[in-house]
Amino acid sequence: MLTRLPVRSAAVALIVAALMSLGGQARAGPQDDPPVDITPGSTFLPEGETALTLTLDSAGHAGDLEAGAIETAKQAAAKAQAAESGSDPRTDDVVGIDDQSVSASGGGSNEPNGECSWRDASALPPSDDAWGGNDPAAGTLLVRTCNGPQSFLFVPNAAPGVPGVVPPPTPPPPDPAVLAQQAYGELTIPKPVAKRSPPEGNSDPQYGGLPYTWVGIWTYIWSGEWQPLSRTVELRGVSATVTATPTALVFDPGDGSAPVTCDGPGRPWTEADGSAPPSAGACGHMYRAVTPNGPLTSTTSIQWSVAWTSSVGAGGTFPALTTQTSSSFLVEQIQVVIVR
Repeated sequence: MLTRLPVRSAAVALIVAALMSLGGQARAGPQDDPPVDITPGSTFLPEGETALTLTLDSAGHAGDLEAGAIETAKQAAAKAQAAESGSDPRTDDVVGIDDQSVSASGGGSNEPNGECSWRDASALPPSDDAWGGNDPAAGTLLVRTCNGPQSFLFVPNAAPGVPGVVPPPTPPPPDPAVLAQQAYGELTIPKPVAKRSPPEGNSDPQYGGLPYTWVGIWTYIWSGEWQPLSRTVELRGVSATVTATPTALVFDPGDGSAPVTCDGPGRPWTEADGSAPPSAGACGHMYRAVTPNGPLTSTTSIQWSVAWTSSVGAGGTFPALTTQTSSSFLVEQIQVVIVR
């Protein structure tokens, strides 16, 4: 097991191997009790630290090492340090050893920091057995020391032409029909602005200022909004455009009569039209009765055809749309008063 022994002049790593199954004497050493042998340790410690291996024959001992054995370990580490640095081999240069971390069972809690992590050992010469016969130019040599002997691992380089990370495949171009569906959902068409002649601004003070038209004459209807509207959606170089085009103006007079459908937006009445039925792009309705019980409500609608095109040549149609607006007004009689 490994126990780190910090010292004032240099960091000394003390490795105490509890050889429970081995008998006999230590390989060499001074007249210590028990005998010890100092051998060089790991060369992969941070700069400024020195590593030594202390092999201790603990055969015949039970439980924790005796206090004398621990003191002997301190003495041996201090002497080894002094031999390298030329300093005074005083035993108090070795401090901080935990008696409970050095036991006959080899257990302990003071494992040196970073021992069990892999570190780059490629600085070893190519002739070193640690390379295992591998070519240093073909990979990286890693080493770790984890409560015992060092372990080496050779990691070969990636094969030529094989990238470390495979980029995701280029996504296919978007479906223009899907873009058109999105554009269709985003297309906004306002309500029609309905106009009438006689003017919708006419008002009757007798009925609270309500607007009115006249019975027995043609009421002309037209829309103030009549042009195509479009919406385009683009993604990764592909675009789709949805266009709504007005196709018909529909007027429901609100008096029970059938709605009037006109191909165009209609137009205002002119003096040249006189009392004739609407013609030449005009759209209108003649009310046949007054509204004695209050105003009626009419509805003006615009029907739209919807088609889509795309930058890649695809296209199609969507269901037709209808926008509408309503208005209330009176139908009144024109009274002619002759003054003599």
